[in-house]
Amino acid sequence: MFDVVAFGEIMLRLSPPGYQRIVQASSFDINFGGAEANVVVALSGLGAKTAYVTLLPPNSLGDATVNYLRKFGVDTGAIVRKGKRLGIYFLEKGVGQRPSSVVYDRAGSAINEVQTGDIDWERILSGTRIFFSTGITAALSGNVLNELKIAFKLAKQMGVKVAFDINFRSKLWSYDKAHEVISQLMPYVDILITNEEHVRRVLKIEVEQEYFEGIDLKEEGQKLLFKRLEDAFPDLKRIVLAARRSISSSKNIFFAYTKDTGGNIVFSSKREIEIIDRVGGGDAFTAGVLYGILNDFSEKEMLELSTYMCALKHTIEGDAAFVTLEEVKQALLQDGHGLMKR
Repeated sequence: MFDVVAFGEIMLRLSPPGYQRIVQASSFDINFGGAEANVVVALSGLGAKTAYVTLLPPNSLGDATVNYLRKFGVDTGAIVRKGKRLGIYFLEKGVGQRPSSVVYDRAGSAINEVQTGDIDWERILSGTRIFFSTGITAALSGNVLNELKIAFKLAKQMGVKVAFDINFRSKLWSYDKAHEVISQLMPYVDILITNEEHVRRVLKIEVEQEYFEGIDLKEEGQKLLFKRLEDAFPDLKRIVLAARRSISSSKNIFFAYTKDTGGNIVFSSKREIEIIDRVGGGDAFTAGVLYGILNDFSEKEMLELSTYMCALKHTIEGDAAFVTLEEVKQALLQDGHGLMKR
């Protein structure tokens, strides 16, 4: 039925215009966003058939959120209308040496009121190719975590590939708590999309200092990291690791790597990213990875597509990468020089 189904919380995003600080703002721009929602919105733009599962309050804010998802082609038929409020987050966009900053106002939001039986997972997952969620969802509440475990177990039983991004958020939980919870989820995961830091600090899989050159892992260290991940979680079928190096809040370097069937490490190009809106870059990357897997891309093709999706997202206001497959292909062909389309 669907290429990708995602489960998580979508929130109202409020941002001061431009690069104003929250304390000086007299108005806020409205967007909607959440990691899993950003992924399926981006995938829909590429032509994948997607659906999103969450709980939203039965009021006009819930209606507006559903309309946002529908506008970008995401199926909303499995969204449960229940609960009292939509979660909110305030984003202060960074620039130059000032980093971006987020303030959450999500306590008591609708998704946390989920009860077993609210979501018909068997119906939703029937015919689905990939089920996706993140560590953000696992961190929200005991109710949400229980529902995520139900979905992961059922997906595994039904032969649906489970994709997971650790997506650690320090404002939601500690590394130790994340390790405790995510270690319980990992046996169900087929596709792990994350970064080196989260592997080391959340999954507690370390690589000795001799394998580093500065803050970067040498290639032998990267191979060792993959081996230790595979030894710890033998059911993993695909591991994709992203790496970001920050020059400033306005410019980053981004690349990614994975392992091919021969055991060789495959790297993407290193992309120098100009940042208009930092939020959602990793989600755009994840969308590119999943699209590549769905369409049997080679490892190199998948990494080039996904890192370019990440780069393009940073030029777009809002949480999600509103791009088409044709635009991504065109950007790759032109090597991202921003030539005008006439």
